[in-house]
Amino acid sequence: MHDLVCLHAAASGPATWDQVVPGLTGLGYRVHCPPLLGHLDAERRRRYPLTAFRDDVLRELDERGLDRVTLVGHSLGGYVASLVASAAPDRVARLVLEEMPVPPRNSGDAPASRKQAGAAAMRVFAFLNRKKCDPALFREVVAAFREPQPQWWDDLPAITAGTLVLAGGGRSHLDQSRYELFVRSVPGAAVVTVPAGHRIHHHAPERWLAAVSGFLAPV
Repeated sequence: MHDLVCLHAAASGPATWDQVVPGLTGLGYRVHCPPLLGHLDAERRRRYPLTAFRDDVLRELDERGLDRVTLVGHSLGGYVASLVASAAPDRVARLVLEEMPVPPRNSGDAPASRKQAGAAAMRVFAFLNRKKCDPALFREVVAAFREPQPQWWDDLPAITAGTLVLAGGGRSHLDQSRYELFVRSVPGAAVVTVPAGHRIHHHAPERWLAAVSGFLAPV
């Protein structure tokens, strides 16, 4: 069997993938859903630079003996998956990036401000669920995505994995126009919109599976 690793969003956890794991298993994958740094029983730190999540995922792959995997990530998990794929392209066969934040390239490149109340609500959610997620992590990650990330943009062409971006459409709080900018920097990447909002796999698991199945199968 081939290995597939699902990376969850900030203030979420591995259980968020429960509705789609059977479908992924049916495609012929052995599915792994580790907690990200700062979540549940994973290590908590004083600081959470975005690259720390990448390094922790690579460590997790090593510990599990996974040399080459398909990566599926939602929101923060999608961004982390892109970092892994650009830093270690030989270890990533395919990428599915669901509702990934796309940060500015420079000071003149800013995502449109949309539904800021959504981000505020997520901060409250993170605080209320602080046993599941370190609130300091969420604050630092949200701030990082608002700052230019030029190194991330520079590294995107190093991604060799086939890449599918899932966009949530007008119900998402993220600027959907950013995904076209992203795919222009990643050879062979494509965007598919499933108008179910930010948490496509949770609110519309059957449509999520329909969108990814053709891309992931046969393995």
